[in-house]
Amino acid sequence: MLLSSWNGMVTMEEQVVFNRLGNCEVCKEQEAKYTCPRCEIKTCCLTCVKNHKIELLCNGERNKVAYKPISQFTNLDLLSDYRLLEETTRHVDTYVRDPSKQYTALNKLPINLYKLRNAAQKRGTNLCFLPHNFSRSKANSTYFNWKEQLIYWRVEWIFPQAGNLKCCGTRLLESEPLSKLLDAYLNPTDCDPLYLDKLQYYQSAGHRGVVLLLKAERRVGTRFYQLDTSLTLKENLKGKTIIEFPTVYVVLKDHKAAYDILGSEEEEEDRVSSRNGVRNWNSKSNFFFNSNDYSDSEDESNASNERKRKYPKLDIPHYDKLIRQNS
Repeated sequence: MLLSSWNGMVTMEEQVVFNRLGNCEVCKEQEAKYTCPRCEIKTCCLTCVKNHKIELLCNGERNKVAYKPISQFTNLDLLSDYRLLEETTRHVDTYVRDPSKQYTALNKLPINLYKLRNAAQKRGTNLCFLPHNFSRSKANSTYFNWKEQLIYWRVEWIFPQAGNLKCCGTRLLESEPLSKLLDAYLNPTDCDPLYLDKLQYYQSAGHRGVVLLLKAERRVGTRFYQLDTSLTLKENLKGKTIIEFPTVYVVLKDHKAAYDILGSEEEEEDRVSSRNGVRNWNSKSNFFFNSNDYSDSEDESNASNERKRKYPKLDIPHYDKLIRQNS
């Protein structure tokens, strides 16, 4: 049997469902047709659905972990919980298989970074590495040439008075003086044509009109070391902590007062702490590799332990078994 309605033909079964829901709880006029999965408010049309979401701050999504007495449990609720467990298992398995999630728990350095860090420590520089899925780690091209026993740095230059222009220098030899490295930006003949217009004030000021500042990583707040342009990059980084690669701020001397620069005594304190407290400081951080010893045997044992490691899996029975148990 069919009953006519304003929106077409409605079967008798559908009409019984509408009568069972009662009137719309929003407008109180029309017969309700829909039930909100979250708050179970009965509505009759899309307008009432939107109004109830605004008034009750409801998102319309069913609360999968809401409490429900066992006496009110139905097969539909059991199936819903079963699907929730399946979804949880998928998320756990995806997390275990995602390589980027494993870097935050990695305690050993790759051999190339281990050699690079050791070479930096011999030069008095405390070099720290971020997990590989960090953008700063991915951009780092600093490497240690084993045959030449030289470090080729990646240096990030920031020019605050040129709209915070950021330039990156790659394969910069540690034995070169900072003044020579800076010529690539302050000398108009060597400067990239893309930067000429923005660096006009810096080029007119020259080396005597600028100050080079390096951010102090282990200090509270934003503080800086002042670098000496007549010294080499290696000598300027001695006694300082570097995360991945150095970031140097090229500041006009007229704006120097706006930066909190460390004094000579504070720099000496950092040199002492860099020599004595590197290991303790690294062990407290979750964002830096904190392994200070490297050996083939230890690496092999860690690899074998990783292979033996078993991740917990949820033992979810089949849905048909759950139905039979419930009945």
